Amino acid sequence: MKDKENTINYKEIGIFILVLLAIIFILLKVVPTNFRYGILIAVGISLIVMPMTKKKIIDHDERNYQIDLQAKTFAFNILEIVFGLLLLSFSIMHITFIALVLTLSAYLIIKMVNLLAFSYYHKNN
Repeated sequence: MKDKENTINYKEIGIFILVLLAIIFILLKVVPTNFRYGILIAVGISLIVMPMTKKKIIDHDERNYQIDLQAKTFAFNILEIVFGLLLLSFSIMHITFIALVLTLSAYLIIKMVNLLAFSYYHKNN
């Protein structure tokens, strides 16, 4: 018997790539030129920063896992503050409506995931 967990579903990957390309082409038509450069800069910075944040825990003990969890919770708390201040500064600067809505939707997604995870872990623990 084959393991379902180890198989690669190429149809899902292909559909995901096509949807991603469609979103990119739609954004190229809708988004203003200056905002496109901001998106490119953000993607470039994330490509540089992401490998640095992918760290491996060498010793698989509980202390390292607790330290990792504490670092993630601290970063998440700072992220909530930064998103709130960013939304406030965007609204004061009268930035384009698309940028404001995208930032607000990202903030709301983070808050919804936080609430869902809290309720899930509260029920199970």
